Amino acid sequence: MSLGLSAIFVYGTLKQGGVREKCWPHRPLSIEAATVGCALYNLGLYPGLTARNYLVAGELWQFAESDMPATLEKLDEVEGYSGAADDWYRRTVIDCQTSAGDQRAWTYFYARTNALRDSQRIKPDARGICHWLNPEP
Repeated sequence: MSLGLSAIFVYGTLKQGGVREKCWPHRPLSIEAATVGCALYNLGLYPGLTARNYLVAGELWQFAESDMPATLEKLDEVEGYSGAADDWYRRTVIDCQTSAGDQRAWTYFYARTNALRDSQRIKPDARGICHWLNPEP
């Protein structure tokens, strides 16, 4: 189900230079910096995004509409999303802010929020923005 959306917001290992960047099945038409109003958690080797009111930095990957079904299918696999109650992540639509304006996109929220601790929340930098930094391999 693509809902006519052709963009995906990523905030962790799927970003450019991330350890999962090579998991994308298609090349994007464009990639631009974006932010969302959420909370970001450090889960060790990867981050988790939850609905909350902090500013989180990431990338908005824009695809050809014809590439979206295969792209979402592959990312669902990468993110452990199948629509089941015990999934690691759930795919959802989110509002992103870019230099060109607001845009709706798919993203993956961490589904196991009851296991999160406040000590895992990534605090904002001096500009008030939370960033995920890939750990060293």
